[in-house]
Amino acid sequence: MMRDHRILSGRVSGLGLLLAMSTTVYAGPDLICSEITSAANFGFADGKVAYSFGTTLCNIGDTELPWDANTNQHPLISQTLYKLKDHQLTQIGIGFVRHTTIPLAGNACGLDCTPGGFDALGVGCSDTSSSAINGSQGLMGPRSEINAFTGDFPYPFTAINQTGDAIYKRLQVDLGDVSDPDALYFVETQVITSAETDAATRNNNVSYRQVTFTPGSANASLVGPTYTEQPAIYAWRDHGNGIGIPDPDVLITQATIPNDGIIHAGSRATDLDDGTWRYDYAIHNQNSSQGIGWIEHSLGAFGDAHALAFESVAYHDDLDELIDDSDWLTEFFDCDTYNSWYADGFVTNPLANEIRWGTTSSFSFITATEPRKEVAYGLTIGYNIASAADGEPYFLNDIDAVGPPSGEFCVCPADLNGDGTLNFFDVSAFIQLMASGGDYNGDGMSNFFDVSDYIQDFSAGCP
Repeated sequence: MMRDHRILSGRVSGLGLLLAMSTTVYAGPDLICSEITSAANFGFADGKVAYSFGTTLCNIGDTELPWDANTNQHPLISQTLYKLKDHQLTQIGIGFVRHTTIPLAGNACGLDCTPGGFDALGVGCSDTSSSAINGSQGLMGPRSEINAFTGDFPYPFTAINQTGDAIYKRLQVDLGDVSDPDALYFVETQVITSAETDAATRNNNVSYRQVTFTPGSANASLVGPTYTEQPAIYAWRDHGNGIGIPDPDVLITQATIPNDGIIHAGSRATDLDDGTWRYDYAIHNQNSSQGIGWIEHSLGAFGDAHALAFESVAYHDDLDELIDDSDWLTEFFDCDTYNSWYADGFVTNPLANEIRWGTTSSFSFITATEPRKEVAYGLTIGYNIASAADGEPYFLNDIDAVGPPSGEFCVCPADLNGDGTLNFFDVSAFIQLMASGGDYNGDGMSNFFDVSDYIQDFSAGCP
């Protein structure tokens, strides 16, 4: 991977939370998940357990929202699961999306519902779906054929009316991942509709709620309120020291992919009390149609980074199971003081393990370098544009994140051609330097001492 990138944006700052629905009414339809209401456990298969969660959706906009179950003009409901433990956030479960049917036009949001008929959700109206309905296999289709930014998808969708075993299509998670009594768990619900056409209404469609699991049976129960219009990555900060106890060391930054959706970068540095620090990052793609397949960050000044770890959620069934879920590759440069992670086949392989919409991948490493004293440093994120003529990725640069100071570039004076290695070409460059009367050691003269000093530096090699 190369470090000379095309820059599409300047510095990206944290944008904060979206305004609460009670104080903001956007023009046009605006569908949100106002509440995650109930939980259903569908049983086990292959060491996995399946869930779904009830929802109340509300049209908080000023225009009725088209809703036709027999075309692609209906909303979609996505549900995913997260685990928070030891100041690390990981996504542990994912499912197909549920295609909605007829809107019920209730007033669960208390916004004075104006019904819109059987093919629209009226202004201020709500639609409530039980956990059983949201887990109905026949109504669920693959995520991979959905453009989360525009809300477009083919109809009939793939696998319509198809059913299977207990976990088929549903939100799946390994049993071991929901059996940790020391962890906090959160379910995230995202709604998608092509009726929303501006950034404000498209970007407030995600909510989350705490969920607990009964030891042994792994039955799910919802706890506490629904955190409306916030993705679950904010739980890392807002509940990082226990429910309702924020973790001030977690930084969440929101950024926009140009002409597309939004992403979030979460980060934290943890003092391991042994002279080292663990740096954790979580990259969440909320609704960008472009896959995130590359990140770069500083490892600190010492080049001693170790215990590098990567985690992403595993897709399953039909189209989605074809997506490669292998770990990202990693590359060091600048004397190992910088690191890039990238999905194998990123840009050229449409099935590469990119961070697709509604998913989060986590990264971590350990180093002896302490965090920056200032708030943040520049994290770089690379994404793909399918229409790019040259097939090169695009990049968002200097996204705010917690991290170690940038390491000093390595000092390797004998590397005269700057290619990072010592070889015949450096010797040739030195000969040319001396032939032109050059002064290698900077003493103001060109003589034997330059030759002696170069031989010594060359023998020492590059760090």
